[in-house]
Amino acid sequence: MMPAALSILILGIFIQAGCSGGPPAPLEMTTLDPVDDHQKIALHYRHEAVLARQQAEELTNQAAVYERLFGRESDWVSGTRLLIQFYEDVAGEQDRLADLHQKFSKDRSSTQPSR
Repeated sequence: MMPAALSILILGIFIQAGCSGGPPAPLEMTTLDPVDDHQKIALHYRHEAVLARQQAEELTNQAAVYERLFGRESDWVSGTRLLIQFYEDVAGEQDRLADLHQKFSKDRSSTQPSR
């Protein structure tokens, strides 16, 4: 069974994550230009990477508070550090996907005839 403190931490993190930020703007799906599609997808991934980094930063601040309150080796601190690592990994993956779509956009625009 999970310690009560860890359960409360996890619940708090899910509540915070659910309340932070509004719904993302939908991608425009009416364009017929694949270059535009890849640029918009890349922009979406960049935005998601920024949000993940903001979440990691907020959790870093929370981990410092938990460390002062409960000690360096507490479940609160270690759980929060795991979440920080998760959000940093997510941000890195979002950046990688954004770079990939940006590359697709550039490759596509260089092979398309000018209009």
